[in-house]
Amino acid sequence: MNLLSLLSVIFGVLLANQNVDGSLWNETYPKGEILRVDDLNIYSVGTSNSDLSIVVIYDIRGFNITQTRVFCDRLAHEYSVHVVMPDFYRGTAAPSNLSLIMAWVASVNDWAKISKDLKTVADWLKKSYNENQIGLVGFCWGGLQAVRACSNLSTLFFTGISIHGSSLTPAEVSQLQQPMLFIAAGNDPALIPNISSAIEQSNMEISKKCEYQTYSTMGHGFVAAGANYSNPENVNAITDVHKTVRNYLDKLRNLSVSLSINLYLLLTVVMFAFDFYL
Repeated sequence: MNLLSLLSVIFGVLLANQNVDGSLWNETYPKGEILRVDDLNIYSVGTSNSDLSIVVIYDIRGFNITQTRVFCDRLAHEYSVHVVMPDFYRGTAAPSNLSLIMAWVASVNDWAKISKDLKTVADWLKKSYNENQIGLVGFCWGGLQAVRACSNLSTLFFTGISIHGSSLTPAEVSQLQQPMLFIAAGNDPALIPNISSAIEQSNMEISKKCEYQTYSTMGHGFVAAGANYSNPENVNAITDVHKTVRNYLDKLRNLSVSLSINLYLLLTVVMFAFDFYL
């Protein structure tokens, strides 16, 4: 593990030991349920008005964090979408003892296992709910996994959203095959030009569809495990993040529909011209 990755994890553990209040909004939105798919527990909330679903990849605090579930509940309710959050860590979370961090990270950071879980979830969503358009939202550790999924599993996921993602490097993002929205806190590494330039240089078409936003007054983790719902500024920032996420998804989906219509019209014209020629 490189120094940047280790520092990101350590910062997350220190954040995990802070006493932040997520209970204030815990009952604001309809709650989901925990389902079992193969050996995975999955928090599932909401129903989709279309064939869209969102897979949330949590941060190192793991599966049972109130603030992260509130994000899922709110996104499902306000966007009328099916949101699922798999328990990739199988009931564990980052240990508070920093001497145990390296071993723990090695046990959960295996991309082969993570990608297998993501494939399982995508297949389940398609077969059980007929949801064929699947996006990703990743927090901290999950932001990096969203990048990797949009690089290596691009046929399964049409976009990813990294929210205060950790360990994002030019080498990682230069592999992207699907566009992403990157959201950072004020004390996260800069997205522009570090991340944006790497994507632009590797794939201009993908770069044109990527977006970046930094909340300079917020600290790392402010949307998920570190969200403090007793702080009005934090609450306002979270509300703006939800708006940004919804607008980005709408923009990508409308673009996809527009391209499909244009392709249909083009094929219609070609077929008409071919019939006329004959």
